[in-house]
Amino acid sequence: MADVEDQGPSPAPSQRSTQRSILKSAAVITLLTFISRLLGLFREQVRSYYLGTGTGSDAFGLASMIPNLFRRLLGEGAMTAAFVPVFTQYQNADDRAELNRFLSAFFSVFVVVLLLICGLGMVASDWLIRTFFSSGFGLVEGKIELTADLTMLLFPYLGLASLAALVQAVLNTYGVFAPSAFTPILLNVATIAGTILLHPLFGDASYAMAIGFLVGGVFQLAFQLPWFWKRGLKVRPSFNWNHPGVKELFRVFAPGIIAAGIYQVNVFVSEIIAASLSPGSIASLQYSIRLQELVLGVFVISMTTVILPTLSKQHFAGDSKGFERTNLFSLEVLALVTIPASVALIVLRRPIVSLLFQQGAFDAISVEKTSFAVMFHAVGIYFIAVSRSLTQSFFAKKDLKRPMYVALCAFVVNISVCYFSSIYLDNGGIALGNSASAAASAAVLYFLMRSGGMSLGGWGHGLFLARVLVASLVMAGVAMLLMWALPWEGAGKLGVAWRLSLYGGGGIVSFVAAGLLLFPQWIVPLGRGLKRRMKR
Repeated sequence: MADVEDQGPSPAPSQRSTQRSILKSAAVITLLTFISRLLGLFREQVRSYYLGTGTGSDAFGLASMIPNLFRRLLGEGAMTAAFVPVFTQYQNADDRAELNRFLSAFFSVFVVVLLLICGLGMVASDWLIRTFFSSGFGLVEGKIELTADLTMLLFPYLGLASLAALVQAVLNTYGVFAPSAFTPILLNVATIAGTILLHPLFGDASYAMAIGFLVGGVFQLAFQLPWFWKRGLKVRPSFNWNHPGVKELFRVFAPGIIAAGIYQVNVFVSEIIAASLSPGSIASLQYSIRLQELVLGVFVISMTTVILPTLSKQHFAGDSKGFERTNLFSLEVLALVTIPASVALIVLRRPIVSLLFQQGAFDAISVEKTSFAVMFHAVGIYFIAVSRSLTQSFFAKKDLKRPMYVALCAFVVNISVCYFSSIYLDNGGIALGNSASAAASAAVLYFLMRSGGMSLGGWGHGLFLARVLVASLVMAGVAMLLMWALPWEGAGKLGVAWRLSLYGGGGIVSFVAAGLLLFPQWIVPLGRGLKRRMKR
């Protein structure tokens, strides 16, 4: 996959088989995630049509963000990272009865914790909004009340999504990825349908969107259960807090939840700063993040999801060489996707935002405000990918302490940059802070991996990144030339769409052409694989 002079010996056949398996699983998740991201964009288009960047949009954005923060704290990230290695040990022991006892004990404890947090969150919703967001939201009549109502309505989503994430973690250890990757599609469909069908029943369409979002959470959990039961797994009420597996999981989980908590506080404080900026800042940042997530969802989430079980098995087997090669393979694949995607998003941000969102209440001012945030969010895409990939390596070793310290470092960078740069860049300063913290996190994680004895390609990997960047800049030059020759402003929706296709198509062709000269070891095999599939 990489040049021999850059990387050393070629991977062994078993490692090549592992890489093919990773790519195959990642491809399935990528396809489903890409469909989900497209539906997510359509969901944001529906939101932009009914809510724009006004009061209801800001209120829904904040109300959906708060339970999502807790979900990422409990249901994803740290919990999954702690759960997968421990579950893998029981899985490898081939004792189904003990495996089910562990699952029953952990699921039972987890459900109790979720019920307590959801109940407390619903009761405290009004206090939460008035305490932390009154400085900005209090200036608009009824905005605090609307946001509090929506937050209370959406807090149960935390429990549904967290349980869905736990079921997903179990399925992933069995190499079953597709059902879990499909569930965000159900969430988006439910939210879109709820908004369109129910908005006439409410004075503000944000209530309809919130109801659809909550129903989508039910679908996310229920859809995965048949595959869970098919594995022969049986979960019964069991409050055995002293089960060795549960104690081990919480021991590993403790620093991880602190790290995840730091990240969530990071996001929460960013939202507080954004709420104090010009009206529509929260909504425009969320539209911008939606585009960032589209790029991340194309391959980054898929890749980092698939490699965790592989890295866990390689670590327990003592295969340090395979562990390092899997890490390097992931970093190279992610660079090939995210660097050109980031550059393209920066260059084409205004026509993309105009095409996707400019309609109804989303006017030209909203386009400019969102495009400005996109420019700074796009800078961080590669660093987010690297950070997520390297973090999985520590998780596979059940080392969540060092990611905790890295999260603390990223928190300091993010809040500092958000606070000071927002003075001059408004919502762009928040996006810049997010990207800067991702870069800091990636740099520290990479240093820790290197200091732990892993070369990760050394200078050869750095040269590879430089080649990808050069090819991406060639792509950007071609796209900008096409934009100059055939402007998109005032072209109408269809005109903007086919012009964007021309800009993007020309850019892709130029990137592939440059890649044939700069990193043919990647481009040629990909071309052969596509050719074989077309023949089939």
